[in-house]
Amino acid sequence: MKDLFLKRPLLLALLIGLALPSIVRAGGESNYEARLIASVDTIASGNWSDALSDLNSLTTDFPLSRIGHLLKADLLFSLSGQAQARSADPAIAELQNQLRLRWSYVQSSEAKRELVPAKLLQISDKIPFVLYADLPASRLHLFAQQHGALVRLSDYYITMGRAGAGKEREGDLKTPVGIYQINGYIPGGQLHARYGAGALTTNYPNSLDRFLNRTGYGIWLHGTEPGWINRGPRASEGCLTLSNPDFEQLLFQLGSHQDIPIVIDDAPRWIKTQDLHQAKDRVLASITASAARITESSDHQDALASRYGLDEGARITDLVLQPGKQERVFARWLNTSQSGAALTVEQYWHHTGDGGWEILLQTSEPVPAPERSTSDLAQSD
Repeated sequence: MKDLFLKRPLLLALLIGLALPSIVRAGGESNYEARLIASVDTIASGNWSDALSDLNSLTTDFPLSRIGHLLKADLLFSLSGQAQARSADPAIAELQNQLRLRWSYVQSSEAKRELVPAKLLQISDKIPFVLYADLPASRLHLFAQQHGALVRLSDYYITMGRAGAGKEREGDLKTPVGIYQINGYIPGGQLHARYGAGALTTNYPNSLDRFLNRTGYGIWLHGTEPGWINRGPRASEGCLTLSNPDFEQLLFQLGSHQDIPIVIDDAPRWIKTQDLHQAKDRVLASITASAARITESSDHQDALASRYGLDEGARITDLVLQPGKQERVFARWLNTSQSGAALTVEQYWHHTGDGGWEILLQTSEPVPAPERSTSDLAQSD
């Protein structure tokens, strides 16, 4: 039987398009993705009888698993010994791409366990969670703040816009890349069925999008339409979509927390947590060196605050490398005056052609009194 598989690797080559090195088995037997990848593992090992049993169980528990049904049909066809032609059906290609991405992620997940996104240089310790969408991998990661560091809690397969990443205008079917906030929740019962279990709304277009004349609205994280567990990697009109069980799990994890940041990245890079501090210092030093007027202070943040009219003691709470084609940096400041009035100041820095940096956009808004702590006020003294 294994010889037959080696002679006719269509089953997995068709679906995954990869050579078959040692397979990493995903953990969590009740998890849909873990069981799906485990079935592929069993097929790759040549245990076709066990694989068929696994797939029968999977499609019984998850009858909407089109990948599961396709694998099962392909396995039965291979067991029959009949010749099998490759299908050019776009629906089949969509399932192939989804399985390929799930497979690749499981293969690399162990190596990335201790890594964090390189763009998240600093996140305020007042923000309990951060969502990070790795678009090339079709993966949404949930990080929590623990002892001043980001710790990955969970991750989910996601679908993005049919036309890819980099939204510029309404109706272009692209998913925006950038730094956004989750600013609301709409239960599924209040929405069209295509939104599945519900939706988490975002603030697209944000201030930078509006400054750059980007249009469109209604970019959400939401569930999946009836008849599917997940769609292919590119199947939405620009939103990020999860399976309905994954959406409900994410909603449970976020709880009642509001204004959760979500970074949507089309060119992710992952580094060790301890390397983030050095990366942050390099970015701040580079920006400070480009300021037109630098104070004699050796503190980068004091120099930047002085240059851009912020009060002494203003501090950066968030520093993120802006996703997208242009080299930009997002900085959020807490600026507290001696009178105790506090402002949140947001800056977008743009890397110029001569190697320097300049402010592209700066906005500010008052910090509501309940959100300010005694420690915030003490820092301004």
